Amino acid sequence: MSDKNEHPGQHTISLPAIAQNFFGALQRHFDLLAFNLAGMQGADAEKYNHFSSLTRMMPVAQLHRDFEQMKTFAHGLMIRQSVNDLLSMVAACMDNCHLLCTLFSEKKAMEEDPKAANERVARRQEAFVNSALQDKFEVFEKEFGITCELEDGVTNMAIALRALMRNNGVVTADDVDDEGELVFEFKTVQMIQPAKEGERPEVRLADTRRAFRAGDTVDLTNSELLSLNTTVASFFDALFKSVAAFGKKTVGGNAEGKNDAQ
Repeated sequence: MSDKNEHPGQHTISLPAIAQNFFGALQRHFDLLAFNLAGMQGADAEKYNHFSSLTRMMPVAQLHRDFEQMKTFAHGLMIRQSVNDLLSMVAACMDNCHLLCTLFSEKKAMEEDPKAANERVARRQEAFVNSALQDKFEVFEKEFGITCELEDGVTNMAIALRALMRNNGVVTADDVDDEGELVFEFKTVQMIQPAKEGERPEVRLADTRRAFRAGDTVDLTNSELLSLNTTVASFFDALFKSVAAFGKKTVGGNAEGKNDAQ
């Protein structure tokens, strides 16, 4: 996410490079998820039993799950892992964007007293990296005036992950909002008009949602699980545009982003 420039001890932090890095990571996550879902779709009891018997013994045979039990378990595990990985990417992306915004806000001070400014940047960044996800959103709004689109959707993903890790996905009263719901927000692509010969189809992003209430178990379909990647991509896109606008307002000119950190 940072490349050494011609001055030893300095690094160039670029918003386009941050965007490329995280969109690339998101694409790799999407591809791996699609690959794993394809593998699960093609699995059957005969293949499962074949691989289960290859070593002719099991660690604890009486705890062995049959094919249907394992299919249910694997799907739940995939939901947990996928949501966790997406949230980790969101947090890391916000960390990188916070550093860039902090450098923008300290640019003038960097020119006057680089040592003191760098120390402030380091303290602010360390505090941000160590903060909870919800607190990160508050810092962006308070310090930079950036309100993140899809904040509620990302926050609800974190709440759902807590339920998935703590209670096998069962939603409790502590997990729901004032309406008694834990809502997943999905960005999906809808076709407006079919493609004519030699032309691309006209499409748009549409918002869909899935609500769970206390006592429900968080269980997403394959399509919904893949659509969470589109939701995070939309979150990234909005955040990068907001960071670029903040940089332009703060330092002007070439603020879409490059800045130097010593």
